[in-house]
Amino acid sequence: MLRRTPARWWSSARTVALTWAVLAGPAAWAGMPVPELLDADDPTVVEEETPQDEELTRVIDVDEDLVIAAQKVQTTVQEAPSIITVVTRRQIVERGYRTLNDVLRTVAGFEGDRWEANGWHKEAFARGLPRTVLVLINGVSIIEPVRNFVNLDRKIPLEIVERVEITSGPGGVLWGSNALLGVVNIVTRRPDESGVHAIAGYGDGPGDRRAVKAGLGLSERFGERFGLFTHLDLFTTGGPDLTVDTQKLVGALPEPSPDAATFYLPGERTTSGGGRSWFFNFAGRLELGPFALDWMVPFEREVRAIATGGAVLTHDYLRDDDGGTPTHASDSVRLVNLSYGDRFRGSDVGVKARVYFVQWQIDESPFGAFPASPLLFADTSSVFGGNTKDFHLEMTADLVARAGAAVDIDVRLTPDLTLVTGAEGIYDLNRGLVQRFFAPDSVGQCQEGFTYEPDNPYLKCRIEQTLVDDTERFIGGAFAQLDWRVVAPLRLNAGLRVQFSDAYSPALLYSGGLVWRMFDQTHLKLFTASGLRPPSFTSTDVRTTYSGASYLANPNLDVETSQSVELELNSMLLRDIGPFRDLYLRANGALTFLDNIISQPSGRFQNSAKRTIGSAEGLMRLRFEAGHELWANYTFTRVFDDDAEGGELRNFARHMGTLGGRVALLDDHIEFDLVLNVKGAMKDPNRPPVVDSTGAYSVSCARLLAQDLPADHPDARLRSACALPGLASGVWVRAGQQRTETIRPLALLDVGVRFKNLWRDLTASIFVYNLLDHRYYEPDFFQDPRLMSRPQPKPGLSIFGQVSLGL
Repeated sequence: MLRRTPARWWSSARTVALTWAVLAGPAAWAGMPVPELLDADDPTVVEEETPQDEELTRVIDVDEDLVIAAQKVQTTVQEAPSIITVVTRRQIVERGYRTLNDVLRTVAGFEGDRWEANGWHKEAFARGLPRTVLVLINGVSIIEPVRNFVNLDRKIPLEIVERVEITSGPGGVLWGSNALLGVVNIVTRRPDESGVHAIAGYGDGPGDRRAVKAGLGLSERFGERFGLFTHLDLFTTGGPDLTVDTQKLVGALPEPSPDAATFYLPGERTTSGGGRSWFFNFAGRLELGPFALDWMVPFEREVRAIATGGAVLTHDYLRDDDGGTPTHASDSVRLVNLSYGDRFRGSDVGVKARVYFVQWQIDESPFGAFPASPLLFADTSSVFGGNTKDFHLEMTADLVARAGAAVDIDVRLTPDLTLVTGAEGIYDLNRGLVQRFFAPDSVGQCQEGFTYEPDNPYLKCRIEQTLVDDTERFIGGAFAQLDWRVVAPLRLNAGLRVQFSDAYSPALLYSGGLVWRMFDQTHLKLFTASGLRPPSFTSTDVRTTYSGASYLANPNLDVETSQSVELELNSMLLRDIGPFRDLYLRANGALTFLDNIISQPSGRFQNSAKRTIGSAEGLMRLRFEAGHELWANYTFTRVFDDDAEGGELRNFARHMGTLGGRVALLDDHIEFDLVLNVKGAMKDPNRPPVVDSTGAYSVSCARLLAQDLPADHPDARLRSACALPGLASGVWVRAGQQRTETIRPLALLDVGVRFKNLWRDLTASIFVYNLLDHRYYEPDFFQDPRLMSRPQPKPGLSIFGQVSLGL
């Protein structure tokens, strides 16, 4: 296991000490404030205010300005020493968001709904990079330890979400692991007196075929400190029509497998799901005095019609019909969280503690890799070594889970001085993550190691192999954060965390900054922060099996780290002036450094990459007294990496922007909403099936079949494949080849209309998504042209209407 040398420890300690001294000054030794404690919806939040707080209270919007994730205490967007965006339940409903990815797609500094492996992973980027965002539900991490990611799709219904607090930049001091470039805290709904609520909806269109949604829940309070919120949600869909620009039949597997030629049949093909996907979720919260029990128990089956490498699985190229074998998958995340919160010593001391359990499901059955085609017959095994009719695997896990406990304490030392401290311990576990591989039998017999299954119609031989070794680890951490209101307009903040584990070397994280209220409601922020991401179980414990494909593990990996310096200027203007409710403006920039980034050169995981990120963001929100609203944001990001082509990553848009608006009519009984998302050009290294006249890059089957090649010619095996039925029009792109393609800019427009309170709180709405029906493509996350050999198709237009009661 990699350990830090004394010199590395001294360097880290010296850096942190200097940062603390410069930014905190005397406050680092005296202690510092944090506004009110821990949870905006927690009954333990103190109501006591200083005179300057009273002025602030009159101008803030409780729903949109108060946040917790930035400080683990209640503070405001304007004063939090972080770049914060809050999306409330009202905004979620008004804008027609369907998933958390939809929410993050419109947040400055983030890029939601980015797909990897042709939609098998639906994630969010922060500052241009994937898997750098810590996702929390009520403060509990739901990042899966096997692959360090979570799919932000339909598994978390937005009907259970009260607000989403999004922090742009590292957040390691408060939150520990995985807060590398951002933190997304999902705050679920608390019990109120709204009673029964229900929702029903239906939609269609090439972007989401025959989609149905239904939900039913209850929210009640029984006295001041007892309450119940619970919600059942079901969503089912036939999936989007996805159009590939060419039909890939077979290609190379990931490194360390050897590279191989890629075979395409030219011409577009559209696939429509191959079956219905469904997502069911049972979630809720029970409050009993100072105790609260939160739970979320989803079940799902998602049909994935395109393989990770881009092959269409719904088509059987042997029979030339739509009778393939899509992947049926589940990656749901379930959690139970028991928390306690109370205040003592006249509200000067607050305590919040929690214990929790999280479980992830991994079930890819079957795991489609290539469609049924003549190329996978035994008589062409000399080309690929394959011998199956329909090449697929199964991947399942017995148990992937996390158990954890944490306690946070805030102490108001003086009216202007607060200390927040805490500790946590988590235990991650992986058991029984296996891969099953199938092969044909030979007259009822299987080769050694395989089990004979006579009921299997095609591939009667099965072998089960461990994909990731049974693994466990403990991660612990402790932090202290000081906040000091030096004078009414000036606050200083500093924090330290020690993070340790039995699986990697200890780490020291820091944060610090100042917030200066320059005048009225205008604030200047200058702060620095750090974060870390531990290695995933896949990178440290994956096995290489002879019948499948995997990367090479490295048990000596160290944590990936981030450090940033950030500057923000924000202002609240036009407060209650004439027709205006308020105008909020924010501009910010950051320089972020990443080190020890884990990459896979030659198929082996290792700490190798260093990256530098320059980013700038702007946000505007203008609200009118009549209920109208106009908002916009812009993001500029550049990521420099010496290992990337040209020294810069370009598989994301440098420029992104969002424009949104709301018009309210008839005393707010009718509203029109619009969200326009614009993304700049992106680059993607691929293997387009362009016929090369020299034959160096690619060769067509027509050319190969016209030649009389000797048996020992390098292209003889390619020619024999072209002679198979139905493949004469194909194109071979040779191994080791790639061309960088430009994906043009795009605009995604969503519009909707809502009819509110038609009868009591009965509301009807209809939204059109991707109104311009852009059939667009995106680059893959990791720029692997041999596996992701073509850009990933994305959904077109869809329409969804629904009625709701009590929401």
